[in-house]
Amino acid sequence: MSEVKQDFVKFEQVDKSYDGEVLVVKGLDLDIAQGEFLTLLGPSGSGKTTTLMMLAGFETPTNGEIYLDGSPISNIPPHKRGIGMVFQNYALFPHLSVYENLAFPLKVRKTP
Repeated sequence: MSEVKQDFVKFEQVDKSYDGEVLVVKGLDLDIAQGEFLTLLGPSGSGKTTTLMMLAGFETPTNGEIYLDGSPISNIPPHKRGIGMVFQNYALFPHLSVYENLAFPLKVRKTP
């Protein structure tokens, strides 16, 4: 049996501010094990999308660090992170099914 990595994704004291004053994400500490299914749940404006954008590399933390498999990734560009993100607009390719939309970037990369 393979070992499960407990801290595959780790947010360590991550803050995000867009204006230098108001924190939209404050002191986020989050450990996600490899293969774990996680839901971010909260009201509009609570930092869910910003947190995902930082993980994907489309936003940079103001403070703190994000780790992927033990390595810091805050300064790694999105295309080198190996992370996919589907935005809230469900009609990425309206002629494809949900499965086909989610599988599309994996097929492009030839990832099984």
